[in-house]
Amino acid sequence: MKIKPLRQAQEWSYSSRRESIGKVLSSPGIRSNKNTHINCGSSARMAGNVCANVDQIRRQGQWNNTTINGAYLTNLPRELVRSMANFSTYGRFFYLACAALNPSTSLCKKLFLAIGE
Repeated sequence: MKIKPLRQAQEWSYSSRRESIGKVLSSPGIRSNKNTHINCGSSARMAGNVCANVDQIRRQGQWNNTTINGAYLTNLPRELVRSMANFSTYGRFFYLACAALNPSTSLCKKLFLAIGE
């Protein structure tokens, strides 16, 4: 059995990357004028959701303060929102007491008439 050597990684040109991403997005009908940056905002927000601080997010994306605040993060100060909701301002786990409730079957049947069918 002959093993092929691994190919050397090659840099992908900006225009090739933009064109390829555009084709992938247009296939299901997604239109975007930010093809090469389409995941930047969501990745910054996801990092914020798991409590990465803004400095870490900015360094990861190599963004300056104006860019990250204006384009990629929400305008809400996360620590303030978390503290107002009585959650810890650090850490990434939140406990919602209502999620632990297990309503009775009779209550569920009253709320959702199709249960049991």
